[in-house]
Amino acid sequence: MTRKSMKPVAFAAVAIGALALSACSAGADGGSGGDTPAGEIVVGVALPTTGGSAVLGEPMSHGIEMAVAEINEAGGINGATVRIVQEDTGADDATALNAFNRITSESPVAVIGFPVSTQGFAVMTQVDRAGIPVIMGGTNAKLAAASDWAFGMTSHDGITTTAATQFAAEDLGVTKVALLRESGELGTGASEVVHEAAEEFGFEVVDEEIFQTGDVDLSTQANTLRESDAEMLFVYGQQADYIVAANALATAGVKLPSFVAGLQPGTYEQLNYEGFDTIYNRNQCVPSAATEGALFDWSTAYEEEWGSAPTEYAAIAYDGANLLFDAIEAAGSNDPAAVQQALLELPESTGICGVHAGSESGQLSFSATIGHYEDGAYVTDSSIDVAP
Repeated sequence: MTRKSMKPVAFAAVAIGALALSACSAGADGGSGGDTPAGEIVVGVALPTTGGSAVLGEPMSHGIEMAVAEINEAGGINGATVRIVQEDTGADDATALNAFNRITSESPVAVIGFPVSTQGFAVMTQVDRAGIPVIMGGTNAKLAAASDWAFGMTSHDGITTTAATQFAAEDLGVTKVALLRESGELGTGASEVVHEAAEEFGFEVVDEEIFQTGDVDLSTQANTLRESDAEMLFVYGQQADYIVAANALATAGVKLPSFVAGLQPGTYEQLNYEGFDTIYNRNQCVPSAATEGALFDWSTAYEEEWGSAPTEYAAIAYDGANLLFDAIEAAGSNDPAAVQQALLELPESTGICGVHAGSESGQLSFSATIGHYEDGAYVTDSSIDVAP
């Protein structure tokens, strides 16, 4: 395995776009947090614990609970105990919005969650109105910049996709790639990054096939991909989409080395492996691949606590919660505006899931791990850090 820095030019377009969005985002009408009983800090948690995205939300809930237990056992934040108020964001945007509104009625100092980017965007107007920091888990590069109160605890697609394309071009020698991606923000944003990276790293995008999330038949797209001269496939969608795509690719006889973005262990186990050659993944970190160090120690503790191995999103949420706790401690106050400023000014640090720091765009995480599956196990090929 190697660790290196990402070339800055390919990432610059994403970073500049995020800063531009941040500059034109609306300000809040006034914070609702800070009105908490003495000795208590209320933190909202908004995660999908039912529906198709529960594979993300349930492990994140466990990771946050571990962080809260640790901080409270250590005496809390500036002597105050952290209390979680959690709501299920479910499987659709309306449910997510209702969940956010219920949480804000509890006057939290901040909210953490929203691993599904579309749900994050759906609540953004209410985030501005509430005037409290919301630390998002979604991967869309524009998410953290969509509001002055929004922050990103997950290395966004601009970071991880650029890392994946750099690895494909420089480490694997790939010169022609194809895209199979969903039509929404996730797929569109990833497509933009891949096309920008193609110019930077010297490869060609020879085919791009698009589907709607939830489609149950991708045979047309798979047959077209079979006729292309692509050397590698990049797949972007939701977890359930990957199962459908694998079946279609297998039926069509497409067998390319493939990056399957953000593939979770539970989804990997359900794939038709005949649809791919080597399956690559780009993540922020991979707990199952850790053999020593802080991530390994934490993963062991997680498995002892919850009876299952942690996912990447569990580790992201654990780090995200601790970043929030650091900001509350630095602010010395439950005032949301003070916590917002402290998040922007967080010093660079290394958590269990990569490099973190405050930034003008609201992005808090800056690492990517590239690896592949070998005999059912994930093998790390490269770890890449982007300077905050």
